Amino acid sequence: MGTELPPQRRAPTGGKSVTPAQAAIDAEARLGKPCFYSGQTVPGLFQCIACRFLIRNRKTLPPCPECGELIWAYMDDGPRPVPEGESAAVPGIPGAGVAPKVEEGVKIEAAPVRVQENVKLEP
Repeated sequence: MGTELPPQRRAPTGGKSVTPAQAAIDAEARLGKPCFYSGQTVPGLFQCIACRFLIRNRKTLPPCPECGELIWAYMDDGPRPVPEGESAAVPGIPGAGVAPKVEEGVKIEAAPVRVQENVKLEP
């Protein structure tokens, strides 16, 4: 990635680069708060995930003026806001907001396996 990005967004030598959208998805999973990236149009109270700088945003999210971070955590109460021009689903997180059903002590039974030899798969 280019040197115009803040240090925390630059890929280490030989490392994989991460898009701001993917970084926002990763931060959201890690922090448990809706996260957005610089360039998205989302109104509300936001906190930089790196330096905790707070802004009240009305239009397009800027890079953090303190540290240059591109990812912002949504700090207002209420449902996750939808960025202008996007659908209500969380991009990159299928079924977001729906917790999986977790059960402990469930016995998993495997179906019996039948082995056949000398089977031709070609016609």
